[in-house]
Amino acid sequence: MKPLEERSPYAVGLVALAGLAALAVVVVLLSVLSFGTTTYSAVLSQTAGLREGESVQVAGVVVGEVRAVELRDTDVEVRFTVADDIRLGELTTAEVKVATLLGTHYLQVTPRGSGSLADDTIALERTSVPFNLEDVLEQGTDTLGELDAPGLARALESVTGTLRRAGDDVAPALESVGRLADLVAERSEQTGDLLGSVERVSTMLHEDSEDVLALMQQTTLVLDEVTSRREAIRRLLERTTALSRSLAGLVEDTRDDLRPALRDLNTALTALREEDETLQSLLSTLAPAVRYVANAAGNGPWLDLYARPPVLPSDDQRCALGDCG
Repeated sequence: MKPLEERSPYAVGLVALAGLAALAVVVVLLSVLSFGTTTYSAVLSQTAGLREGESVQVAGVVVGEVRAVELRDTDVEVRFTVADDIRLGELTTAEVKVATLLGTHYLQVTPRGSGSLADDTIALERTSVPFNLEDVLEQGTDTLGELDAPGLARALESVTGTLRRAGDDVAPALESVGRLADLVAERSEQTGDLLGSVERVSTMLHEDSEDVLALMQQTTLVLDEVTSRREAIRRLLERTTALSRSLAGLVEDTRDDLRPALRDLNTALTALREEDETLQSLLSTLAPAVRYVANAAGNGPWLDLYARPPVLPSDDQRCALGDCG
């Protein structure tokens, strides 16, 4: 194999360009294709602010994202992806929902019906948006038609006359409003930064909604456990109160019987105390005698005894009596 420096630089350049082109094609394919997902379409009467890259949810769980929003003849086609393990039936519906107050949206898909979605497209009659400009105009026209035009004219004339008479007061108010508008214009960048921060916070909360929901569920379990323990403590207090009332009633019912028994018990205790004092005195007196007996029997299993000769005869006297042996 030839070293790289011996090869033609033009050939090396062409191979490098071809490799870069192949890499670019792979990157584009990876960004367009979705692995593990299926691409569907939904026909909307208008976008209602839905943008590419916003999420697709089923039962509140994010299962895909909006890939493209394209304008057709009289309506809008939205292409979106959904995880392969979710089956969309032939009656599946789609609705554009507002995610936050700052204008973010998501496409809510509700699987319905049996079979599969025809042409992988949700028809216009099974889609909806948060508002429809045509419906608003029609309802507004009907409402305006019901207004009392002469009465409205008289009201406007009254307002005009009031403003004319209060011109001196209205002018300072309008000047204050103008200064307020100037102040808002001067602080527009700060207001924009504030709104951007609020949007980021809202997005973060939306992304962490599952964790917040799990935390709320854990909190609910803790509250349920505390409630059950509180109920157990309440039952214990009720039973303790009932027991104390029963004991109080028992004492009240047996008071007449207990009083003589306690009096007799007191008498018995007094007699026992007197006998105890007698026994203590007897033990105190008996102790020296027992000590002397113990001293006398301390040489062996006999007692030392001393008596004068008339009491116990001597050996000579016993021999005289014939008891020498």
